[in-house]
Amino acid sequence: MKLCIVTPEFPPDNWGGLARTAARVARYAHRLDMTVHVAHFRIVEEPVVLLDENCSTLSEDGITVHRIRVNQKRFSKDYRGVGDSPHVRSIKMMYQSLEILNETYRFDLFHAFFLYPVGYVSGLLAKRVGLPAIVTLVGNDVKRHFFQPEAVAMCKSALDNADVVVALSYELLALAGALTPIHEKSVIIYNSVRIPECRWHPHARTGPFKIGSAGIFKYAKGLPYLLKAVAKIGERHDVELELVGDIRAYERDTVERMIASTGVDRMLTIHKPMPHEDIRNWLMSLDAFVLASVSEGCPNILMEAMACCVPSVATHVGAVPELIENGISGLITPYGDASALANAIEALMGMPDKGASLGNCARARMEIFSPNREIEAWRRVYRQAMNTPSNRTGFQTVGSEKEHPDSVP
Repeated sequence: MKLCIVTPEFPPDNWGGLARTAARVARYAHRLDMTVHVAHFRIVEEPVVLLDENCSTLSEDGITVHRIRVNQKRFSKDYRGVGDSPHVRSIKMMYQSLEILNETYRFDLFHAFFLYPVGYVSGLLAKRVGLPAIVTLVGNDVKRHFFQPEAVAMCKSALDNADVVVALSYELLALAGALTPIHEKSVIIYNSVRIPECRWHPHARTGPFKIGSAGIFKYAKGLPYLLKAVAKIGERHDVELELVGDIRAYERDTVERMIASTGVDRMLTIHKPMPHEDIRNWLMSLDAFVLASVSEGCPNILMEAMACCVPSVATHVGAVPELIENGISGLITPYGDASALANAIEALMGMPDKGASLGNCARARMEIFSPNREIEAWRRVYRQAMNTPSNRTGFQTVGSEKEHPDSVP
């Protein structure tokens, strides 16, 4: 069976949670003896991008990866029509590029990560040519684009055209279900994590209490609330905050203002993104890991911290309530509440034994979220998509019908 995974992020060009999840599922599908193609779309600043030269294809560990460039329409100062948008050309080129790719390779199944715009274009093409489609909700596609007037209709179309809707948490499915009925075709598949042999131990340090957080810091990650919480704690305790990752360009002004207004700069160290294999050692150097997000899917970095036994504090978003048993394997606070975040961190500072207990329980909790469990869940989803009764509207010339296997291996 020939699978096409469609995604806006994929390693090594991208390193965040969406890229890592898409890459992990691509490897799982390959292990399931599927022929896996990845259509990785990137919007570039190049003034001219042509359809016959915008795709670079190579094989990576048995997976065929197509890096596809699309550009945005540029408008003159004098004219921009009522219906004009810089995104129209990008989205249309995504559709056309995917159509060309399908004509070349003849896929059996489309699987999109993210609703807008890749879920929209892959679902639209799948519906048109009569192929099954899966769409996976990872977080910000639902939490952001549902509130973007230009995107919400495309999000609904992506959900409607999908034969199976996969989400990384109950919260994401509930919000998607409020937009359009998906209950009969929805599945939850949590991310997985490997349990390392080494584990975190309480640090016998005389220096500051080290708090850490990592990710691509944008609005969804709630960094201002973490800065505010650490500043509040710093008034009473010796603490330091380490951040690993990138701060999105459109958030830098907000973050700089928060740093200046809270005076947290004397306690703050920001590291550039580090290789994934180094993240574990960095996690082990912390006294506590904190995820202050106001929106999430199923956060990989939190799962890794928990697998390493690091005492963790996270906000009540996405799959966090399913990952953490509050007060047993970590601490959960309301999102958007710096005071609650500060109180939870201080609770760990005042009870080192409690932190160690939370960490040990967190590691045991993460054993449930094993790679074997995740790969078996994806096997069932691919089988379900291929076995969905045909209600598609693909138009075909007599004699050109394409046979579909009844199931995946």
